[in-house]
Amino acid sequence: MCKRLNIRDNLNIKAVSTQELVAGTLQCQIVFQKLSLWLKTQTYTIEVNESTLGKVYPYTYPFTYSAFYEGKIQIVNRGIFKAPLLIEMIGAVDEPEVIIRKGTRIITMLRLFHSQSSGEIHVSAVPNKQFIRKIDNGEIVSIYGLQDFTCDNFLFVEPGEYEVEFRPGVASLTTCRITIYEGYLGV
Repeated sequence: MCKRLNIRDNLNIKAVSTQELVAGTLQCQIVFQKLSLWLKTQTYTIEVNESTLGKVYPYTYPFTYSAFYEGKIQIVNRGIFKAPLLIEMIGAVDEPEVIIRKGTRIITMLRLFHSQSSGEIHVSAVPNKQFIRKIDNGEIVSIYGLQDFTCDNFLFVEPGEYEVEFRPGVASLTTCRITIYEGYLGV
């Protein structure tokens, strides 16, 4: 009987037992050695929109206090190694920022010099799969050159708990989805 293996990780063959003839076929046992971490993904979502809660006054004022909204969320890397993040921004943005803090200290930051009224932006820090691209009407375009090179942009977090702040730079509904690739040792 032939079994199909679906292997997505880096493996070495550690040992192969001696072959024996069973029912007219050669059979042996194979022991694999895993060369990479076991990865588990954890996804968090920040919905940024205008808050309609609180008091509403029937007066208009000539001064605008803020031209955009921001959202914050707590994330946790439960793995045992530094974890890469996949950041997905969906909707309108104007020079968006993602700031990761531990307490009051800024740990790492992403900033793009890019504006759009719709579509998606994906920023992947996954090793060997790093990219910054926008997707609009099914068309994928690299916007690597539009990053702020004074920031990290390809974000990683050590094990622990962090606050993530998303600043889309606009005052309209925008979503930021953050996927953490937590790493564990395999046995």
